[in-house]
Amino acid sequence: MDERRSVPAEPPSELRMDTAVQAADEAGFTGEAVDPAAAPSAPNRARGRRRRVIPQGWHTVISVASILAGLALWQIFAETGIVNKTLSSSPWEVLQNARLMIDNGTLGSAVLASAQLYALGLALSITIGIACGIIIGWWRALGAVFDPWIAIMYSTPLVASMPLLIAWFGIGFESQVVMVLLVSVFPLLVNVIVGSRQVDANLLRMARSFGASQPAVLRSLVLPSLIPYIVTGVRIAVGAGLVGVVISEYFEGSNGIGGMILNAGQQLNSAGVFLGLVVLAGTALTLTSLIRALERRVSSWREA
Repeated sequence: MDERRSVPAEPPSELRMDTAVQAADEAGFTGEAVDPAAAPSAPNRARGRRRRVIPQGWHTVISVASILAGLALWQIFAETGIVNKTLSSSPWEVLQNARLMIDNGTLGSAVLASAQLYALGLALSITIGIACGIIIGWWRALGAVFDPWIAIMYSTPLVASMPLLIAWFGIGFESQVVMVLLVSVFPLLVNVIVGSRQVDANLLRMARSFGASQPAVLRSLVLPSLIPYIVTGVRIAVGAGLVGVVISEYFEGSNGIGGMILNAGQQLNSAGVFLGLVVLAGTALTLTSLIRALERRVSSWREA
């Protein structure tokens, strides 16, 4: 009877070579030989690649510190003459200009005029965007009719239509509202249309098998599934609406924030220009933060 020696099995040379290459990639290749047995296991490599998450509190602290550092550098550059103070102003001059305009009531009236325009235009865009988005997205025949027109309008720079709006609606509040509406409605409209077409088909079949009517399906199934799409579309529309406010006020020279920036630029008042930009940026940041908080609550609700 033949006696056979048991020889311990070795991994193929290709596998050992791949493991060695992975070990070299993890540690940084130095030109020295790498022992395949010293290569980290897959769970260790996954833990090594895991991103470190910054706590929310520290994230806020770092963001605020970054803004304060930028303002400090701006002030230092303006005071030392590294930048032209007449053209770039400084945070202190912007603050002094804001105090002056608050005292004489100019800033308050400008903010009020732009706020009225923005609120009405954004409210109309949210109402029209949600209602028309559900109708066009749910009924495919209407979608086939309106989809190409929406694509054309969404991809067209609507700033170029402002002279036409002035000719149609005249110089005044009406043409400005239409401009804000046009600029802000299409991001929300497209999001709602996409969301209406992403409803779970199995849930739709189940609802219809139990004899649910069309309004009941829309109310109990489609609308809840659209909430994340609506929130995302509103977040985009918030920023786009501010752009529409500034554009309309630029063209018509009104007494809003856009008109204030235009007048300050014509007078080479860089502090007044930066003050208007600060107001717009603060408004956009505040509204976007509120929408993001709402979006997080909606996401947690859907996951629960």
